[in-house]
Amino acid sequence: MKKLLNCINSFGVLLICCGVLFSSCGNKKSENDIDVSVIDKMTSIKFERDVIDFKRVEAGERVSGSFKFTNTGNSPLVIYEVNTSCGCTVADYPHGEIAPGESGMISVTYDSDGANGMRITKQVTVNANTKPAQTQLRIVADVY
Repeated sequence: MKKLLNCINSFGVLLICCGVLFSSCGNKKSENDIDVSVIDKMTSIKFERDVIDFKRVEAGERVSGSFKFTNTGNSPLVIYEVNTSCGCTVADYPHGEIAPGESGMISVTYDSDGANGMRITKQVTVNANTKPAQTQLRIVADVY
């Protein structure tokens, strides 16, 4: 009888440990988690242009430009991240909320080192609480 009670107690402790382990796995938040409450606060964004054409760029030259936008919705705009299609292009964007009717800029810098003789097209993807959630922008140039 004593062995049976010890076995039941050991099994109970094992179940409790497993329960704690599994419940703690689902509670961790990643820095990439998106606050789902923004779904109710979707807005819209309007860019003045969706392509920057740098025309002719000398190989090794760095060129910069900006995409101006306006929050055309009724809720604050939050840009979560801006991704570029390669490491030769870097984007900077406003962090925090942009009120309805307010404007902002996404600045991009392209480094043409190693692209001699090429026509380049680079993507800039804006992820925000907009519908659609992603907006595609581009930069183009002829590198000589």
